[in-house]
Amino acid sequence: MASSNEVTELKLISSIRFKLANVSGDEKKLSDALKSQLVPLLEKAGSQHKAVRDAAFQAFISVNNFIKPVGVVLPVAGLVQQYKSTGSPIVKQLDLSLIKQGILRLDQPRRRELLPVVLRGISKETSAVAAAGFFNIFLRLLLDIKLPGRGSTEDLALRETTGITDPADARYVSQWLGKLFLLKQELALATDEELDRKVHTMPSGLSREDINFLRNNNPHAWRPGQPNSLGLPECKIKAVSFLATGAFTDSERHMPAICAAGSADSRITSIADDILKRSNVDLEDKGVIKSLYDAHREFPVSLRIQVLRRLSKSVAACSFKTEAVEAVKDDFKLASGNAAFVFGFEALRLNKALLAFLSWIARNGSSSDSSRDMGPELVITLKDYVLQQGWPDPAFQGSQSQIQDEQKLRANAYETIGILARGSHFEHMAKDSLLKWLFDSLVSDPTPDIVVYVESALSNMIGLFKPSTSSETRDLEILLSDYMDLPVGVGLRTARHVATRFANNCLPYNNIQARWIDILAITGGPAERRDVMEEGLRGLDPWWATKLHPDEKLVLPDWARMAKLFFKLQEEDGDRMVVNQVSRYAMFPDARLQAFPTALRYVKQILLRTALTDDSFEVGWQSQGIRDLQTSLSTRSKVTKYLSSVDYNDLLRVLNAAFDGLRDHPWINAEEYIKCLAQVLPYAPSVSVVSMLSYRTPELLPAIKLSNQKARQLASKVFGILAPLNSKSAILVPLFRSFVEVCQEPSAAQSAEYQGSLACLGNYLSRAAYYGIIKAPDVSDHAQFLYKTFTLVLQKGKGSADDIAAVAIDSMAQLWAANLHFPHKDTDLTNTIDLLAKLAASGNEKAIGALGRLAIPDLADVSGNETDPLAKILDKLFELSEIKRTEVHFATGEAIACAIARWDSDAVRLSIDVEPVHPSFVFESLKKRPSRMNATIDKLIADCKTTKPSLLKASGIWLFCIIQYCSHLPEIQARLRECQVAFMRLLTARDELVQETASRGLALAYEKGDESLKGDLVRDLVASFTGSRTQLKVDDDTELFDAGALPTGEGKSVTSYKDIISLANEVGDQSLVYKFMALATNAATWTVRSAFGRFGLSNILSDVELDPKIYPKLYRYRFDPNSNVRRSMDDIWKAVVKDQTVVVDKYFDAIMNDLLKSILDGREWRVREASCTAIAELIYGKPFPKYEKYYTDIWRVTLRVVDDQKGSVRSAALKLCISLSKTLVTQLQENNNSASAKAMIAQVLPFLLSDKGIENSVQDVKAMSIRTVLDIVKNGGDALKPFIPTIITHFLGLLSTVEPEVVNYYYQRVSEEDREGLDKLRTTAATRSPLFECVFDCLRFVDDGVMKELAPQLVSTIKSAIGMQTKVGCSEVLSTLAIRHSILLPPYSAMFMRAMETQILDRNHEANKAYARSSAYLLRSAPLETRERFTSKLLDLYFGAEDETRRQKVADAVLSIAKVSPDAFTDLEARLLPFAYLGKHDTDEYVSEEFEAVWSQYAGGSHTVKRFVNEITHLAITGLNTSKWALQHGAALTMASMVTALSSAVGKDGQLADADLRSIWPVLDRSLLLKTFTGKEKLVTAYPLFVSHGKSLWSADQALAAQMKKIAFREAKRNNDEYRPHAFQALAQFAKAREDLDMYMEVVGLVASYLRPDEEAHKITELERSTADAALKVALTAYNRQKMRGNPITVLDEVATIAETAKKAISLAKDTWFTCVADIMNEVTALGVKSGPGAAVEAARWFRLLVASDREVILENQRISRVKALSAFVQAWKAGAFGPDAEQGLLHGDMENKLKEMREAERSLDVQKLIDQVIRQLF
Repeated sequence: MASSNEVTELKLISSIRFKLANVSGDEKKLSDALKSQLVPLLEKAGSQHKAVRDAAFQAFISVNNFIKPVGVVLPVAGLVQQYKSTGSPIVKQLDLSLIKQGILRLDQPRRRELLPVVLRGISKETSAVAAAGFFNIFLRLLLDIKLPGRGSTEDLALRETTGITDPADARYVSQWLGKLFLLKQELALATDEELDRKVHTMPSGLSREDINFLRNNNPHAWRPGQPNSLGLPECKIKAVSFLATGAFTDSERHMPAICAAGSADSRITSIADDILKRSNVDLEDKGVIKSLYDAHREFPVSLRIQVLRRLSKSVAACSFKTEAVEAVKDDFKLASGNAAFVFGFEALRLNKALLAFLSWIARNGSSSDSSRDMGPELVITLKDYVLQQGWPDPAFQGSQSQIQDEQKLRANAYETIGILARGSHFEHMAKDSLLKWLFDSLVSDPTPDIVVYVESALSNMIGLFKPSTSSETRDLEILLSDYMDLPVGVGLRTARHVATRFANNCLPYNNIQARWIDILAITGGPAERRDVMEEGLRGLDPWWATKLHPDEKLVLPDWARMAKLFFKLQEEDGDRMVVNQVSRYAMFPDARLQAFPTALRYVKQILLRTALTDDSFEVGWQSQGIRDLQTSLSTRSKVTKYLSSVDYNDLLRVLNAAFDGLRDHPWINAEEYIKCLAQVLPYAPSVSVVSMLSYRTPELLPAIKLSNQKARQLASKVFGILAPLNSKSAILVPLFRSFVEVCQEPSAAQSAEYQGSLACLGNYLSRAAYYGIIKAPDVSDHAQFLYKTFTLVLQKGKGSADDIAAVAIDSMAQLWAANLHFPHKDTDLTNTIDLLAKLAASGNEKAIGALGRLAIPDLADVSGNETDPLAKILDKLFELSEIKRTEVHFATGEAIACAIARWDSDAVRLSIDVEPVHPSFVFESLKKRPSRMNATIDKLIADCKTTKPSLLKASGIWLFCIIQYCSHLPEIQARLRECQVAFMRLLTARDELVQETASRGLALAYEKGDESLKGDLVRDLVASFTGSRTQLKVDDDTELFDAGALPTGEGKSVTSYKDIISLANEVGDQSLVYKFMALATNAATWTVRSAFGRFGLSNILSDVELDPKIYPKLYRYRFDPNSNVRRSMDDIWKAVVKDQTVVVDKYFDAIMNDLLKSILDGREWRVREASCTAIAELIYGKPFPKYEKYYTDIWRVTLRVVDDQKGSVRSAALKLCISLSKTLVTQLQENNNSASAKAMIAQVLPFLLSDKGIENSVQDVKAMSIRTVLDIVKNGGDALKPFIPTIITHFLGLLSTVEPEVVNYYYQRVSEEDREGLDKLRTTAATRSPLFECVFDCLRFVDDGVMKELAPQLVSTIKSAIGMQTKVGCSEVLSTLAIRHSILLPPYSAMFMRAMETQILDRNHEANKAYARSSAYLLRSAPLETRERFTSKLLDLYFGAEDETRRQKVADAVLSIAKVSPDAFTDLEARLLPFAYLGKHDTDEYVSEEFEAVWSQYAGGSHTVKRFVNEITHLAITGLNTSKWALQHGAALTMASMVTALSSAVGKDGQLADADLRSIWPVLDRSLLLKTFTGKEKLVTAYPLFVSHGKSLWSADQALAAQMKKIAFREAKRNNDEYRPHAFQALAQFAKAREDLDMYMEVVGLVASYLRPDEEAHKITELERSTADAALKVALTAYNRQKMRGNPITVLDEVATIAETAKKAISLAKDTWFTCVADIMNEVTALGVKSGPGAAVEAARWFRLLVASDREVILENQRISRVKALSAFVQAWKAGAFGPDAEQGLLHGDMENKLKEMREAERSLDVQKLIDQVIRQLF
């Protein structure tokens, strides 16, 4: 028995069924009943009672039948709620079934309301089938919802509005939306049988289950055209737009956005890219990175590229060793190698992304251990990639662009290998193998562009090679040496530069093999690259070594080991050399011979540097070392001592190598060999070294004859050192003497040998004396010979013998210094002194030096009176004070020192270059002259007081030289205090050189004195400054300081006592008067640095307490433009400021305020300049908060003086601007989001963007401001956002103003055509300029807030723009916004598009095209309403155009839309395609071509025209209604073209649709009414086509039919000669089409006059010929077709009658005549109508007409046409069209005879064949 509940439920079901059945016939009532009854009914399907469930199911079946009408609305919301709340599977199934049906019947508002109901709790569905169904429902609903603008209030609330407040629901929806983006159309439409195969062959990242879910287990769910199917592209676009809203968080939409970004649909990728750009997902979160690596493993190639791009922004991604290596290897397998799966462009993109990822790892993973560990694996993978491309010669395939892309990837691979290797851990063998492979690539790769990157890779690997063991060092040495010695022709290029770099950077400086590589690099010959030589020079330079290895202590190479290696003799076999070569050294075969002098020089340099035991190196250390040896006795002593301690065999090896080079290959830098000997032998031990080499003295003889003067001098010096120690060399002295005796007047060829001989004589004799081998009496003959030669040479005067004179003087000076000669006779002495004095007066320094040496011999001091030789010599030297050349005075000072101190003077002792055997012989006998020294000092000190400038200058220098060379002597020591006083006095001199000499003299005096003396000197100096010894009497006008020495900052300088008082008042410290007066004793010391740098004034000032107010002034003075003031003030500052940092920080504000005031108020330019420099120094390195409050003022005052009238002030201001800019840029680069960076930008940008900055009228200020803003924008980041609108608008305006004036000048003077070309260049220059790059950089940071400010300002700029460049720039900004920030544009699209409505009409062609292009971009994201408004405006502009220019601009806009925004064009094609069709018939060629391009891109031919008949006719009538002839004619031509196109697309009945006919006819009629115009022939030609295909229109309307006939005749009667032939032909076609009318005679009557042209009146023109042709065609084709079908012989008779009267027309139009006759006869034959008796006459008439005037048928094509016409005639004749055969007897014979006659007369074989065919047809 049923329970009461069961009964109740059954009754309820029965009741509901009854109610629904009662209203089932009324859709509205049924819908209302279902609203309340359906849900309770379905609920019973889940009852516990079987009977109830069965009843409910039966009721469901009934309901299913009731709701079949689509008008029945189901309560979908209730069903969804029930589905979610019920636990019964049956109820769920029934609900889902009805929901699917009902959702399609809901209107859009109800579907929108349903979305939150569907989404809420969607993730909780457990059934896969039901979940798929519900997701499908969600997609349907998604298509209907309207998404709010990003960032709006509605957008922020969308998550709650759509019902996905539960994060699980949001993740569920975003996850499946992401998978939706992976679904390809092929997979979506695949059948169940195909699905498995396609899943395997078309990897998409989806499993079969995923695909079944997305297509709701229905293969037809996404099939276009199927009922209730979805469109996959539309769903994806809507889905990605939904993801971009506030309904999802960044983390929820991150992965789905990546999936969308890999789509091939640009509409999807643009939005997805924007989502990713705005994403705040932390890419350093390891969980995020792990998910990306996991997704990469599953994704297809396009999405792997996106994932790699995301990973390339994460430093954390570099720490996932296993995942990264696996990802790289998998992707390279996909795109390269034998198992490649991806090819072409996609493979290039994948490889590009991979290399970018690897580069990211290489640059950002160096700090992590994992990246070091995975580096070798990644390097091997990249190496394999390069090898698979082909190595060393790549085998690229594909187009040129693909090959270029492959080359770029190969280059990037090499570079990345280097970067990865740099931070990786390699085993030694692997590292060496990689290095060798890269070197091989460098020398063998055929592509020069790639080689640059190979070099970069090798450079990056330099830091990897730091050999720690001898074996590693040896391996690297061998490898580098191999590539340095790579033979010519092996490989395509050399690797010497890189090998040298490796040697310099990877091997220590003391590595001999590395230095050998440097030597080879330097001596590569003339073909060697400059960079190789420079690298070699750097490698040999120890100063560079300290820079390359700053953390390592510099160790010089062992010169002895180098000598053994470099100068190792070849192996000898008996007496013969194994290798036949020039050099006897194994390391220098002929190919390397150029390296010999370089190697020798380097060994010598290291030898001498080692001897000095100085490991500090500065720039120019080589020359400094040589100078030290020449000028320092202590340095010489060090070298001599060292050389005495070393193994003499090593030293001999070096010196013998020099001799060998001089002997074996003197043509290779002989000077270097001689120089080595000359620089080492003077310090070598005489016994163990010099004497051992003396036997090689004769080998110097060729060098003594060299034309190289320096080499010759050095060779003679070496000869002098060696020859005295070799007894055999003594025989050379007579030889030299004899040569000199013989060549009293040496020729130019003998001059070098003559000079060498003289020098050798002098050197030999003097060195022999020093050795103690000879004495003066022994060589008196040779000495006297030299003296005579010397006298003779000097007496000859100047000329060609100047060089000989110099040698002679030098030789005699050496003899005098060695006390080997002195003129015995007074006359000789006087003559000698006079000759030398004369030369000395001319500035000859050798002569001056010789005078000093002449005073050395003991005979020069025979008496103490003023007439002795020494006095004469000194007098001559003192007379040289008038000479202005400074170097002469120094030579004179040296000569004086030689004269008074002789061998006690350092000047003489420095000239000795041998080790004396008996020092006392010369040196002890020629000592100082104390009395002469004191007298000379007295004279010079007295002369330092003179007022004569030249004497003052000379005396100071001479006094300096005496102290320099003789300060060690007690006589000089005793006078140092007096010398100091003299030098202090010289500090007041005006001549800066005198001041400098005095300064150096003070330093020298202080340096040479002992401690007691130093103290006395300091006390004297202090006394002179403080005035304790002297008193200064002053009044107000007494000048104490030079003008400008002490600027006050008020445009004045302290010069007088009154000025000092003013300065004290300014500072507010009266005690300054006394402090400055204490210094005024010697006012010139203010401008002399030495007075402050080393002596008492600094100490004085350091003990004086100054008022703090002086610090700002003193700080500014430190940067005075006057170098003397600047140095002086800097020393004062250092003296009074113990801790500069503390003082500056303490008085920062006071200093800054003073500088800011001085920079503007300073009337003197030096004050302004100093202030600029001081500000730059003051803020350098200071934290920004320290000077934040002054920042704007600094910029303001700086830009004020950038335009200063003084150039140096402008330069200082510019440097300050650059400093400010660099400071700001550095701050931004370090952290552009820091508080300091933001504060700096906030301070400076408003100022720079104002009229004080980039809008300044001063060009320098403007340029500086622009450069600064450019730097800020490049590094500003998000901190720029508040200023982006202003920056963009300002810089857009600047695009036009920064163009050089010369361009505008030229532009105004060129033709219009040239202007267009110039405009293109100007446009390119503007859009590629740094200014526009700045604008482009700003656009990267545009967001909702920025856009809100930018949009109105940009529109304002667009409207007010005048310059073409600004307009183009504005258009580019709009385009960029539309491309990159499309999601932000919808709220502003209408505003921008309204602005574009006028801008696309800009007068400038480039500007209007640019705006047209940007308009097209804007349309992409514009709402439909805005699109329609804009396109409507284009139509209005077109039809309202006064001339073709405006129509051209409209055409540009439409073409841009077609090319740039195909989606928008497709949406608007109902308006734009008809418009394009109209436009392509415009009378202007440019407009026509533009619209033709649009039509060709989107139209499918005549069927497209058929789709838009109404739209086209509407536009045509609009054009016809205008008052512009061009538009009327274009509309008429459009109608003609449309009719023609439609005629080719008619149906099977050959007729147009009635609706189309009714639409077209009024417009066509209106068009034909137009007067004749160019092109109207197309319209009249189309008219009969319309009549032919529009029979249904005129057949039922007699009036219309009559009107059409009238129109045809009207057009034929028009008086336009060119138009008439076309009208005649149209009339003929019209007659043909109107079978209801027999118009033949009427038509013929119209054209009759043209069938008989008057040839006699004038020569027939081509136009008359074509008219006659058309008239003849009318006469032959205008017959009535219906009449022809009924009685053809009658029609033939009428036509023949007319033809007989038109013989003149026939003669003019033979082709038309024969062709038309053939057509008539073919038509008669096809009719098959046989004529009755009597028709034979007609046959004869037609035959006579065809063969008449056969001699006039001259052309072959005409003869062929005639034969074809005869053939058609014969066929008609044979078919009975001309009566029975019985009546044709005579005609048959005549035809046969005539044809044979024509056959015989015919020349053409082709025509003969045709005639034969006709003859055969007769039988």
